[in-house]
Amino acid sequence: MRHKPTELVRAIATVKKHWRLSLIFAVLFSGACTVIAFLTKPVYEPVARIEIDPPGSEIFSLERPGSDTNESAYVETQAQDLRGDGLAIDVIRQLNLAQNGLLVDRRLAQRVPPAADANREDLTPAESAALTAFRSRLKINRDATSHLVNISFASPDPHLAATVVNTLLTQFVEREYKTRHDAILQSTEWLARQLDDVRAKMQASNTAVSEFQQVTGLADLDADKNTYSEALTDLNRQLMHAQEERLRLQALLSGSLNQGPESLPEVDNNPVVQALSEKLAESKAELSQALVIYGREHPKVKELQHKIDELQTQLAARREAILNELRVSLAIANKHEQLLAKQMKSTTKLGDQMAQYSSLKKQAQADTQLYNSLYASVREAGVAAASKSSNIRIVDQARVLDKPTRPNRPTDILLGLVGGAIGGLVLAFLWEAVDNRIYTPEDITRWIGPSSIAILPAMEANGGGRLGLSKPLRRKRNQEVRPLFFLDKPSSPQAEAVRGLYTGVRFLGRSWTPRVLLITSSLAAEGKTTVAINLAMAMGQQCRTCLVDADLRRPGVAAAFGLNAELGLGAVLTGLVPLEDALIPSGSISNLTVLPAGPMTAAAGQLILSPAMGDVLLQLRQRFDCVIIDSPPVLPYADGRALAMGADGVVLVGRSAVTTREAMIRALQLLEEAHGAPVITIVLNATDVKLHGYNYYHNVEA
Repeated sequence: MRHKPTELVRAIATVKKHWRLSLIFAVLFSGACTVIAFLTKPVYEPVARIEIDPPGSEIFSLERPGSDTNESAYVETQAQDLRGDGLAIDVIRQLNLAQNGLLVDRRLAQRVPPAADANREDLTPAESAALTAFRSRLKINRDATSHLVNISFASPDPHLAATVVNTLLTQFVEREYKTRHDAILQSTEWLARQLDDVRAKMQASNTAVSEFQQVTGLADLDADKNTYSEALTDLNRQLMHAQEERLRLQALLSGSLNQGPESLPEVDNNPVVQALSEKLAESKAELSQALVIYGREHPKVKELQHKIDELQTQLAARREAILNELRVSLAIANKHEQLLAKQMKSTTKLGDQMAQYSSLKKQAQADTQLYNSLYASVREAGVAAASKSSNIRIVDQARVLDKPTRPNRPTDILLGLVGGAIGGLVLAFLWEAVDNRIYTPEDITRWIGPSSIAILPAMEANGGGRLGLSKPLRRKRNQEVRPLFFLDKPSSPQAEAVRGLYTGVRFLGRSWTPRVLLITSSLAAEGKTTVAINLAMAMGQQCRTCLVDADLRRPGVAAAFGLNAELGLGAVLTGLVPLEDALIPSGSISNLTVLPAGPMTAAAGQLILSPAMGDVLLQLRQRFDCVIIDSPPVLPYADGRALAMGADGVVLVGRSAVTTREAMIRALQLLEEAHGAPVITIVLNATDVKLHGYNYYHNVEA
């Protein structure tokens, strides 16, 4: 039992199988890379670097940092401007690149007039050609993580390459400065015109505020106060105080009606009332003592009673006077409140004037602020126009290179070797993927399924070559090889493989041993006859064996043994001779008898399908222990399927690197559909055991 190979083992086997193809590709590819590296003209490509900051980063600028400008989009726009034709044309004309033979064809460059107008819009043919070459050699690479932009130019002349890059940067910076300066001047002119209009509006609004103050008497006390607001606030405060006083007096008088005058705090806290109350209390105390001592009719008691009455009269009069004072205060409070409310109402009527005043004041303030802002902008624009600050800074200028940028011959050759090796491996796997031929038993297991598989090593042909080698580019075929290797070379790997095949088919199980074996293949030239002959010789050494050549169209058994094939299976099936007369001893092995096919016949299919073939097989079963039938191929002819119905087992032969998996799968399907003998073994013939890593012989059961 053989374990299923791993992917690594399959990959190694694939490389070993197609190593010649991989080696040829690697050699050709690396050789081509080497030749190209040495034939390529050296090119110098110096690199310069500039930093493009967003607008507003200059020392003097009309724009403020952090404005709505998208920094990334702005830097990308400037990088695209570096690729512009206008800038390229300026550089071409300044350096006379249209006359340089490195960019323009020399015959075309000679037509350029010596004195050319640098400001003209139309281009000469030489300038157009120089512009095309300039575009193809110029590279602008922007660093997405910063504001840096790299500029390079490729040329065989290192001095020209550096000069072009530096001139391009100088032209770009000067053009950007001129564009910015012109924009500032235009802005200054527009701001100056706007400033005159705003100044007139500011003066008119301030004059309107002043005249309104004179007419209405309104004036600002400070930034947040004016005479109207102060007066209105004071009146409101007095009115609230008058209302509180009136309500307090009303509450006091209302309480005196319900609880009496003595409940009022003003009465209780009055000094006169307090003095009279004390005297009244003392008199009442003396009266109580006198009544106890003297009695009610005593003059002393009557005097004290009279005094008490007089004090009570004074106390009541005083309380009433206090109530009268409260009533008068309430009337005064009501009158005061009414007067304040009336004054408040008259003051509120001035609100319209105050609103008008506020509107005039706000307009004057807005005009003043606008004027101050425009005036400051005009001053800033003048300073910015006078300054030469810029948001574009040259970080590194291009230098003259002492070594070419490309080709880098050591690197290119190394990459060619690595690319050739990788490409060769990839080509090997691609070839393996598109190649549908069967090479190894693992291919049969992978594409057809688990089967009993035997391999037959490739045989050496005349001249020392190997018959059946699986080569990527060519394969030796139709070489004259004697098929009796089992007899001629009994110790050869092929003979050992046949012995293994014999053991496999004879000892499939203890309860059943096939006696009639059909040897067939999917197509012709796959080695079925060779397998049948040598397997019959191996069986002839062990038991009585008959080798039947049932391939009536292309018989080959008789020729292999050197026998006379005038009478054979065809004559037996047609009834010309009995079976005994057609059987011929092989001469090489005593127990091996051959039933040749006889002369080729056009009615081969009809004879094989006739009932007579069944009778022949029945007679052979009775005479011999083993019968080997060499059958025609399964796919082109139906003979093999018919013969399988009279056999005990089928051995299907395929040729390594020749038989396709589709052919073998279809042959197995046809044999299965015939409902004949089962396929007990698949023989993979002409296998290169050294290439695929097998021993001289073995059986594979997967």
